Order: sequence, then C-alpha cells, then structure tokens
Amino acid sequence: MFKSLKDVAYQGCISSEKGIAIGQAIIEACPSFLTSIPDEIVAQLVDGQMVRFNELHPAQHYTKDWVPCEVGTKGATKVDIHIVMSFSQQEFGKFKSEDTLKYGIHKPWRDDWSTYKSNRMAELKSHVKKYIAFKENKPRERAVTKDFAIWLKEDWLVTLKDRAKTAKSRGDVTVDENIINAIIKASK
Repeated sequence: MFKSLKDVAYQGCISSEKGIAIGQAIIEACPSFLTSIPDEIVAQLVDGQMVRFNELHPAQHYTKDWVPCEVGTKGATKVDIHIVMSFSQQEFGKFKSEDTLKYGIHKPWRDDWSTYKSNRMAELKSHVKKYIAFKENKPRERAVTKDFAIWLKEDWLVTLKDRAKTAKSRGDVTVDENIINAIIKASK
C-alpha cells in the first residue's frame, strides 16, 4: 500500500486536504450541519456510508438452516448490511424469540454498522469543523495548562466526585463514599 514513510506522509497530506474538501462539500449542501441535519441529508450520508460498509463487510450466504455456505448454493440466503438493516428495530427484535439463529447472525451486523455509522458521522463533523477553521484562517486554540497544584485542588476533586457518582449509578458496589469524603476532606 505504501512504498515508504515519505509516501505515508504524502498520502497523509492528501487525506487531510480531502477531509477539508469533504467538510466544504457538506457545509455547502447543509449549512446547519453542525447544529441540525435534515432527514434527507442524513439519508444520503447513511446511503453512502452503507455502500462503503458493504465493501468492507461483503455479503455472506447461509442455508435455510442458517449454516454458512458458498455463493450459488441452491436455496441460500444472502445476508449483507442492506438486508440486515431493511428490518425495522421492532421486526429485528422479534427474531430474538421467533428465529434465534437469524437474530444471532443479524445482531453483529447491526452492532458493527451502528458503531461504523456513528464513527463516520463524527468524522464528517470533524471535517466540517476543520473546513470552517481553514476558511476563517483560525488557528486551533488550546487551554492553558494549569499548574499541577491548581489542577489537584480544583479539577481532580470534581473528577473524583463525578466518577464516583457515575460508578455508583451504574451499580458499582466498590464505591465507598466514606473514602471519597475522607480524600476530599484531606485535600482541603
């Protein structure tokens, strides 16, 4: 794929430039992309993402008993992302009790697709932000790094409290509020 690190760097530059061009195309087609995306725009983007997902995850074929088989096997059922996602969430949910083998085959496809689609949409938003920054010639702004003592006194305690609260709400029985309170008291 790459001939050398020089080639990797060159391709990286091209990729970055393509990202900015993608961001420009998106913002020109949908100026509200970062705040609100109309359904018809989402549908077009999802269609394009699904084409690529299908290239990365080619169709599989199964017998009527859901045993993997070769393409062209008589009576084989083709399973690809287009077929898997053609079922509504409700229809798919019924497979869990009515056709557990089909459910077991479709679920990983749906899960992988959901992750893929979410990640690609996040990348598209990143491309749009980079395009806007490029267009406005705006440098990336970073917060000033706080001194360790200030971070320890201000941010660390907030993080500790938030993490403990989240862990407790998720049912983590290892959260000991007495220890948390003792740490907070000792740090003041």
